[in-house]
Amino acid sequence: MFLDNLSTNVRQLCKDQHLSYEAASEQCNLSSRYFGDIARGKTAPTILTLEKLCIGFKTTPNGLLLLTPAEEERTYRTPMPEKQIFCMRDSAFGSLTGFPICPRCGITMEREGQAFCDRCGQHLDWKNYAKATIIRAKE
Repeated sequence: MFLDNLSTNVRQLCKDQHLSYEAASEQCNLSSRYFGDIARGKTAPTILTLEKLCIGFKTTPNGLLLLTPAEEERTYRTPMPEKQIFCMRDSAFGSLTGFPICPRCGITMEREGQAFCDRCGQHLDWKNYAKATIIRAKE
């Protein structure tokens, strides 16, 4: 979660300050390759690197690691793919019953095909549901 937020915020700060990755990396005293990996969410920076980013962009750790309310709302509206199904054996019939798991908050939902999660409101994408990982309940 924080890694995604960091890369989103670093890219947004570069855009807001009209900086290329090269210029931003110099401003933050980081190599351009390492800075690019952070901006793309490919690497998790150390605390020292996070401090360099804060100094370079003149912001706080919260400014780098937390999304603004507008960004947060936008991420909920972007559909997340359903990747997991929680299955348990129906004692009355002996068959398996599956329940999709919300990719954002991790709750077990009542039924498949819902447009949004009942708990967190995440928009859901069901295109690849047939390829979802099955998690079986302990019997």
